[in-house]
Amino acid sequence: MRRTDLAWTDWPAIEAFLKNELICRVAVHDAPYPYITAQSFTFTGDAFLIHSSRFGKLAAAIRANPLVTIEVDRPVALLKAPKGQNTSLEYFSVIARCEVRLRDSTEAVRAHQYQALDKFRPEKDYTPIEDGAASQIVAYRCEIREMSAKKRILADGQYSPPGQPRAPYLRYPFQSGATLSGLPPEAFDSHRFAGK
Repeated sequence: MRRTDLAWTDWPAIEAFLKNELICRVAVHDAPYPYITAQSFTFTGDAFLIHSSRFGKLAAAIRANPLVTIEVDRPVALLKAPKGQNTSLEYFSVIARCEVRLRDSTEAVRAHQYQALDKFRPEKDYTPIEDGAASQIVAYRCEIREMSAKKRILADGQYSPPGQPRAPYLRYPFQSGATLSGLPPEAFDSHRFAGK
């Protein structure tokens, strides 16, 4: 990483960030251009769990080459200073290079999906995944081989690039984005479907 001052190395904070975020971007090998798609995901500590249709472009690309890159980010605030080069953003960003372990048997897909659902439905109030649904998707366990993280947050003293005067930034926070922690408690009420 060129900007070592932006390196984010606080593993517990990175893990909490990845467990709270909802969407990642998955880049796969394709010709003539790389193919990238947004996916919901579950982070396990050593892997990202994702899935797709077993008949689509993502599945075909991963079957041809199981090496993928996953990126997760969150913009935090717009930063403005008098100089044009000092207009920037506060953000968090994680990039992981992964090797995919593909699962496509009905039982393996079902087991993978139950593990992934723990993030989104910890109350476990759902009916079992049907064979027909499991047979339409393929599950990917994207095992992390390398991971780096960056953050730029004014509170941490990360202002201008090293060697430049500290810019008198004005900070304009974005409204908080879509995160699991942003949902109301009733989203995880295990009794919401009772009597229906």
